[in-house]
Amino acid sequence: MNWKDIAGAVGKAAPLLGTVLGGPAGGAVGALVSSALGVDNDPSAVANAMASPETLVRLKQIESDYRTELERLALEQTKAELADKANARDAHKHSPVPAFIVGGLTALIAILICLIWFAELPQESKTMAMMLLGAVTTKWGDSIAYFVGTTRSSAEKDRLLR
Repeated sequence: MNWKDIAGAVGKAAPLLGTVLGGPAGGAVGALVSSALGVDNDPSAVANAMASPETLVRLKQIESDYRTELERLALEQTKAELADKANARDAHKHSPVPAFIVGGLTALIAILICLIWFAELPQESKTMAMMLLGAVTTKWGDSIAYFVGTTRSSAEKDRLLR
């Protein structure tokens, strides 16, 4: 068992604490939690202590006492995740590969639509083609979202990180 495994349970009592516990700083925050609860520095020990109502109250108290530091850690975690996405997009900025992928998926969608509408296919094949069309369309949307960004707010977050 690791700290991410108990982050959800801790998050029910103390949401901010659970968020940070599930991130990169989980080990340090886990040590703080286990020390404050008076148990071993082990996720299993903290999980066993969670059965007690006093532990839930204590978790809320820990979150309250360390709110500023926990918020800073949560913000750093979010910044790191956003920077990772921005770096992944920047790595493909000047590559022709995204255009080939999107173009290929677009052509595949057009071919599947033509097959479904115009070809005399058995019903089982049409059903399979519809399922394939749904999967390819999803991946097409994912590839566009990855290479151009999902929303205006995503671009704004990328800009703020720089």
